[in-house]
Amino acid sequence: MVRLSTVLSNIALLTTLSTVLPFNVKPSLAPKNIHIFHKSCHDRSCLGMTNDADVAVLSDKDTKESTTSLQFVGSFTHKSEPAPLPGNGKDINNFFSQKEKSRVLLEGSGGNLVAPIENPTSVIRQRWEKEAKFMGSAPPSSDDNMYMVTTTGVKFPGIKMNSIATIGTKLILSGDYPEYQATMAMDETKPEGLRPLVWIVNKLTGASKEKSAEDQTTHAFTRVSAEVSNGEVIFKAESNLVVDLKFPSFLLKILPVSKEKAEEQGSEALLKALEKDVVPAINNFREEYIKYLS
Repeated sequence: MVRLSTVLSNIALLTTLSTVLPFNVKPSLAPKNIHIFHKSCHDRSCLGMTNDADVAVLSDKDTKESTTSLQFVGSFTHKSEPAPLPGNGKDINNFFSQKEKSRVLLEGSGGNLVAPIENPTSVIRQRWEKEAKFMGSAPPSSDDNMYMVTTTGVKFPGIKMNSIATIGTKLILSGDYPEYQATMAMDETKPEGLRPLVWIVNKLTGASKEKSAEDQTTHAFTRVSAEVSNGEVIFKAESNLVVDLKFPSFLLKILPVSKEKAEEQGSEALLKALEKDVVPAINNFREEYIKYLS
């Protein structure tokens, strides 16, 4: 939800591309003027090149080597400023139950497009159930809502990443205070830009093929709850992300850092992205609550 807005489906690129791009090659592997691309690029124009720079070509043999993986893990918690408890017949449960209020959380920092999914298919429901089990969130029921969240995209040198996340939301009212859960059921990443960079991203994220539940690389779950103390209410968000990227082992050769360092840097980037998205979403949610009280 909160995180599940921009970081969600963008996470695979946000973490990986922050390490891999700009397209850096280890000095021991190629001179500065050598550009690497796959042989499916039949001429240098796919690199956007107009000079006679040397070109290194990755063969089909290179792309069929054994696979390896990078894993990024991040958890982020944020609490809002205290707000007064409701009165005049209003209550916190009623506020959480208003769909238009809770959708503010899916909008993240405000740039995401959120659209409800009418009559989601059984396949999508099954994907949600599988991800809920993996992330430890509550399983879906027939009256829960699902949304499609389209981000504004993330730009890197030579490429832009557009993404769409399918998110299942669940309101839990069984405790003392309400809890709102959002679990990402599936995501789609669409890179646009220079063909060799698009090819690299497709290899890293699997964006070029239709994903099954087994291909899911990004797992995200966010819960937002209310805590009451000293006559005030605080809204608390807890976001958790796990990203598993599987790709051909030869691509490790072009990483400017070690596999361990890449995972460390990727996890740090993930955490920053969570903070950037969660904090404004919770602040906006609190503002909606203040409006609700008036």
